[in-house]
Amino acid sequence: MKRPATFVSGVPVGRQRDWIPVTTFAVPTVWMATPDGLVCIDLIAVELAANGLRKGWKLTRDEARYTASLLFGRDVPYSVIAHRIGVSGATLQAWFPEQAVPANQRLSRDNSGKRRRPTTPVKCGTRRGYRRHRRQQEPPCQPCTAANTVADQHYRIHGTYVGAPEVAA
Repeated sequence: MKRPATFVSGVPVGRQRDWIPVTTFAVPTVWMATPDGLVCIDLIAVELAANGLRKGWKLTRDEARYTASLLFGRDVPYSVIAHRIGVSGATLQAWFPEQAVPANQRLSRDNSGKRRRPTTPVKCGTRRGYRRHRRQQEPPCQPCTAANTVADQHYRIHGTYVGAPEVAA
């Protein structure tokens, strides 16, 4: 019986490799040079997140930043990018200040230029007056206590505070 042409230094013929052995090929990864040093990026995770298929797992910080840069190149709105990669809009604005801007200033959540809605003044002798006393951690006055009691009785009967009578102060 003829022995197969076998082993050169203990490795079967056709199995000799000149490259570095890798433990697994299940996750294709890439090493990228960044200003912070080398980072490892999982390309399958990046592709799934870019296509909106990221469910129940998180990208690393480097993968998220790389995915965001790819999506900005595709003209995807930054709110969609933030949702897909699982970071806040503020994080995206810190990473890409010139690209992560709202399409319209009215869509911005910046409250600096926003006008406040005028509110009616809170009067004593109402449930709102009682709640204001409690919020400011001061003892409620007698008319507010009475109004709160009447409002609670109204709630027990009707299931809502709407339409509860007010007590005259």
